[in-house]
Amino acid sequence: MGGLIVKERTFKRKFIIAFIKIIVLSLIFSLVSFFIWALTFNYVRYPANYYEKQIGDIAKVIVENHDDVLDKRFQKNMESFVPKGGISYQVLDEYGNFLYGTLEEKIIKNREELITSINSNKIIGNKQYAKIIPVLGRNSDFKGAVVLVYKIESTKKTDSQILLTLSNMVILFPFAFIIIFTLIYAKKLSKEINKPVTILLNAAEMIKNQNLNFTIDYDENNEFSKLCNAFESMRKNLKESLIRQWDLEEKRRENIGNIAHDLKTPLTIVNTYTEAILDGTVKGERIREYLEVIKRNNERALALVMDLNTLHNIENPDFILHPMEVDIVDFLNSKEKDYKFLCQERGIDFVVKVEDLREKNFMSKFDIRSLEQVLDNCISNSIRYTEKGELIEIRAKCRDEVIEFSIIDTGKGFSDEDLKNIFNKFYKGDKSRSFSSGHSGLGMYISKIIVEKHGGYIEAKNNVPKGAIIQFNIKPIGNQIS
Repeated sequence: MGGLIVKERTFKRKFIIAFIKIIVLSLIFSLVSFFIWALTFNYVRYPANYYEKQIGDIAKVIVENHDDVLDKRFQKNMESFVPKGGISYQVLDEYGNFLYGTLEEKIIKNREELITSINSNKIIGNKQYAKIIPVLGRNSDFKGAVVLVYKIESTKKTDSQILLTLSNMVILFPFAFIIIFTLIYAKKLSKEINKPVTILLNAAEMIKNQNLNFTIDYDENNEFSKLCNAFESMRKNLKESLIRQWDLEEKRRENIGNIAHDLKTPLTIVNTYTEAILDGTVKGERIREYLEVIKRNNERALALVMDLNTLHNIENPDFILHPMEVDIVDFLNSKEKDYKFLCQERGIDFVVKVEDLREKNFMSKFDIRSLEQVLDNCISNSIRYTEKGELIEIRAKCRDEVIEFSIIDTGKGFSDEDLKNIFNKFYKGDKSRSFSSGHSGLGMYISKIIVEKHGGYIEAKNNVPKGAIIQFNIKPIGNQIS
């Protein structure tokens, strides 16, 4: 058995049905009224097209008389066959200028309009029409025109005012019936429309008052149902957008608080130790110790400012990479010396392993300064959490289309919270160690953005049996697919 097909009860369909009913009912009642009127008063008026039917005979006479019609002396003849009570006329020359007639009002403005209106019916008012009859010379050349103005309406046939009044009232009955039935069906449709309109108006008022905690419940199979559903979707999207905006604002305030806190600590230390030196309470060898503390904390503050400046630049929509041709293997060999020196100071072993699989060209385009910053941030992160005697290793697999990096250490590894948040802005991991190390919480976030702008991705995971791994890849800038 096939499923039932439910037709959409659209208001358009309801309006059409209501309109048909209004017309049909009005027509039926009007026909009954006219039938009654025709039985008793059919001799009171001429039919509505009484004068229109005479236009053809009048036009025939005009054509037969050629351009004699344009002579004002023909006016008496003209008025002998043009009904004075029902048709007005005016005779025009070939330029549309008035020559004579019973109607002086300008119907045709110029020659161009005259030419285009020949043999046409021109509507000039309520039930009033103008028929433009051309006047041709005996050589069939155009000489002018006669404009016949008539109305399509019934005219009186009797002088009895009583009969005329009754007749006029009957003629108004169709309009009265249309009005009556229109009001009836309009009231019915108005009740159906009022419900969704009220719902939408209330919803709009709530949104105006910044209240999005409501739902629009209107389940009818019509156009307003679609509109209400669209309005409800808009409300949900607006609410989600506002929630995201509130979250961003909350993060912005949190970031400002983090920046203020991170700057406050080293600057407070600098200020305190500086005052101690200026007050003369610190003397001898202790002055050097105080200056070293001041220098160290000043460097921490400068590092944070530099990270913030880098962050501002790379988050700017106008930020662009600055590529230069470089052999990535040579670059890694030069960085190996720097990183090995840093690790040796902490008693950490350091190794670089490069697997070169390139076939086409050893020179590729990278923003080498940005790449260097990513590696510096990753190595600094590993050094920060790797103990003396442990190992940090860089593995690089070089291909023509992509360079794959792995920074592997045998340190303390990542906690579940670290893996979830390490690439978030201002995330510092071990809070007890971040303060003493001057860790700003921006390095890995900056690294993530730089890698993504190189068309790559970055991820963090734990090493087995212990330690951490940060993997990322970048594409030579000429090889990126836009």
